[in-house]
Amino acid sequence: MAATPLSYYPPEDQLAARIKSFHINVSSKPERSDTKEDGKLPHSLESPLAWSRQDIEKDMHKCILKLSDDDITALENAARAFEDQSIPLSSISTENFVLPQELKDSLRQVSDQCYYGRGFTVVQGLDPTKYSPELNVILYAGITTHVAPQHGFLDKNRHKVLCHVVNAASEAPPSEAAQKSPGFTNGPLAFHTDNCEILALYALEVATTGGQTFVSSSYQLFNELAQTRPEVLQTLSDYWVLDTFKDYSQFPPVTRPMLHVSDTGDVMFTYSRFPMAGFQGKQRNPSLAPVNEAQIEAMDAVQYIMAKNAVPLPWRKGDIAFINDMAIMHARSSFTESGQGLQRHLLKFYLRDPEKNWKVPESAQKQWDKIYGPNTPDGGRKEKWCIRYEAGEENDWESNG
Repeated sequence: MAATPLSYYPPEDQLAARIKSFHINVSSKPERSDTKEDGKLPHSLESPLAWSRQDIEKDMHKCILKLSDDDITALENAARAFEDQSIPLSSISTENFVLPQELKDSLRQVSDQCYYGRGFTVVQGLDPTKYSPELNVILYAGITTHVAPQHGFLDKNRHKVLCHVVNAASEAPPSEAAQKSPGFTNGPLAFHTDNCEILALYALEVATTGGQTFVSSSYQLFNELAQTRPEVLQTLSDYWVLDTFKDYSQFPPVTRPMLHVSDTGDVMFTYSRFPMAGFQGKQRNPSLAPVNEAQIEAMDAVQYIMAKNAVPLPWRKGDIAFINDMAIMHARSSFTESGQGLQRHLLKFYLRDPEKNWKVPESAQKQWDKIYGPNTPDGGRKEKWCIRYEAGEENDWESNG
């Protein structure tokens, strides 16, 4: 049988053929075996984080926090007070970004929803056109510090904690545009995680058409595969060789599972097609282990099931999305922009709430230490906050689709 072609975004005909084969092979599923290090995969995940499209459409109102006029005034006052004190952004906290108790409680409930509820919340109501770039970042950082106060590093050198997600390829020469990662183009993004704890996205500006962000439950994916094709779960929990598309002397390929399970049965995903399939000018190094048919089947199964259960985020300009990246995957539709310059513009944080964070499986601990751990010899953290987008900075980012 000819090998299945591999691409970052699977063609519709390939996915349709895969779906047909997927259903035909349901009845011939093998018995599930133990993972190599972390014990046995659970038979199902009983959690509000496991939801279908129909489930979440009924509960969508629980996943939206609409800021009142009084809330917005309180946030603006807190942001200007913080700005007046000239405190470094890396020191922002609930103590120096002071909010009324009711609003504080509402933002803590956002954290609850991310960790223990449906896994995501959209905070609606800000108008970023009212604020300077500096004040927009302060507002965003202030809100997030009440939800999940710890920031993670987003770049390969472990310094930057704020990422500007823009269509950088649109303003680059063709040879450079072909080297941009999927997230920095206007093309669609396959379902993936960013490999962090809580992903936050603030929409400073949206596209003219398209650019919709979709979310889907990884827990639901797990349950459906456990019932129908457990061997796909086994493949995802095996060790994969992931290309970094960077200088191997500094950033060698990473070997880890896409699906992690702890010795207590806690499950989390760190998943993307990109390191396996490449994208445009970034092609997988032929010296790495070839991608096998079982891995391609697993990736196509993920794309199919996640898309089947996906819902669009109720997200507009000025809204902030908080997503449990360990249990929810996200994707994006292609988009168009009009006018001069970069239009669709998101600010991205990797966050963590130390009061609620899960036990991280051993196979994912290295990634968590890299993001949330110290970066100075004395065990401290020195952070860089990029207030404005600078051309080329997207080449520094660790995970982009």
